[in-house]
Amino acid sequence: MTLPANPTWAQVADLAAKVANAQPGMAGICLRGQTGWGQMIAPLTTVVNTMGGTWFDKSWNAHVDTGGFATAANFYVDLVKKYEEPGASQAGFTECLNDMTQGKAAMWYDATSAAGSLDAAGSPVAGKIGYVAAPVDLTKSSGWLYSWAFGIEKASKHQAAAEKFIEWASGPDYAQLVAKTFGWAQVPPGTRESLYTNPDYQKAASAFYQQVQTAISDANPSDPGVQPRPAAGIQFVAIPEFANLGTQASQEFSSAIAGKETVAQALKNTQALAQAVGAKYKK
Repeated sequence: MTLPANPTWAQVADLAAKVANAQPGMAGICLRGQTGWGQMIAPLTTVVNTMGGTWFDKSWNAHVDTGGFATAANFYVDLVKKYEEPGASQAGFTECLNDMTQGKAAMWYDATSAAGSLDAAGSPVAGKIGYVAAPVDLTKSSGWLYSWAFGIEKASKHQAAAEKFIEWASGPDYAQLVAKTFGWAQVPPGTRESLYTNPDYQKAASAFYQQVQTAISDANPSDPGVQPRPAAGIQFVAIPEFANLGTQASQEFSSAIAGKETVAQALKNTQALAQAVGAKYKK
């Protein structure tokens, strides 16, 4: 079975139904259900964006329990409950990575950083996985953009040494060291533009490097959906309050996946939480 290079979420859901239990116990798809604004809420919000929803409109009115947000939440929870393995409400990045590596899931939608681990030397599924762009619905592209970054404490007594370390750890010499130790496929992606023109990396990561580079370059934090936003951010809203809001929301939707409450109730509760945050910015 195949997917187009730029699939829709409807096509992904259709394929998940067809490949579920293709091998005994194999999930049709693995999606994050684990609580945390950086766990379940990240992929869920990208589905919200492409299905026409948003956390807030440009006037800071919350739009969680109606329109595209409600459509996306119902779709996401339904897809997970139908085609993911038991315990999906506890599945995060690591759990889904393990499921894919062990052949317990047929598909996975997540961060591009996972590709190097899936196709690493010694991975049971290396060379057996195809990569396509993040699924879409109403938008031309989807996906998200985030990075783990280095920082130096202002109170540090060794700032010069820390700066030297950062220069090395984000430089070409570090990439060479990782490649020598673990193979080119596991060199951290998105760190240096030159990586994507390196013939050794292109050969080792031939299954995914172009898709990863495109996903990074196409991400647009200032315009990820179909309507104006009051703040930047793709899979999050770039305000200090979102870490807490997203985590509380994830608890609601994770409970819906576990069958402890309905999606409608999760949406209603999250709408109230979001509107309380929006009210602060209205002032």
